[in-house]
Amino acid sequence: MFRTLLASAVVALMPLSAFAGPEAEALIAGAANDIADPVKGEEAFTRSIDVVAVARFALGKHVRRVTEDEQTRFTAALSNFLSETFRDNSDKFRDAEIKVIGSKDLKPTDSIVETRVTQKGQDPMTVRWRVISRGGEWRVVDVEVLGLWLAIEQRAQIGAILDRPRATIDDAIAALS
Repeated sequence: MFRTLLASAVVALMPLSAFAGPEAEALIAGAANDIADPVKGEEAFTRSIDVVAVARFALGKHVRRVTEDEQTRFTAALSNFLSETFRDNSDKFRDAEIKVIGSKDLKPTDSIVETRVTQKGQDPMTVRWRVISRGGEWRVVDVEVLGLWLAIEQRAQIGAILDRPRATIDDAIAALS
């Protein structure tokens, strides 16, 4: 449940520009205010997540066996899943405080931004956001909560489905519904 809740928090991040560090931290801190507004949150989602990259990553080794059309359908299903998750959980962030703690640049185009998320009546949690720059635009590609990277977890689940005999992309898409 909390993983789903935090997956929906991804939508609140705005695209980052330039080298991550302090500029990205300021943008993420400012974007935290958008979580409370479902309209702004969904708009931020569209701009901030590299859904195509996340979908390709989630398909893992199976990405080579699916057609371009199947990849497109899977990407659309994943985007829909994330949007619905945001809508279903956006109210839980109205009283949450999200504070940027810092960032670590893995390379000039790959950074981890660390935040502290405090929900009303709960202990604070550390949440890390992996952002990658492609074409000069920073986008979210993963979120770590409770030691689990959500895209990696999604990859494991989709892989387990597609590893079954006679499994198709439709089975993976159905799992996102």
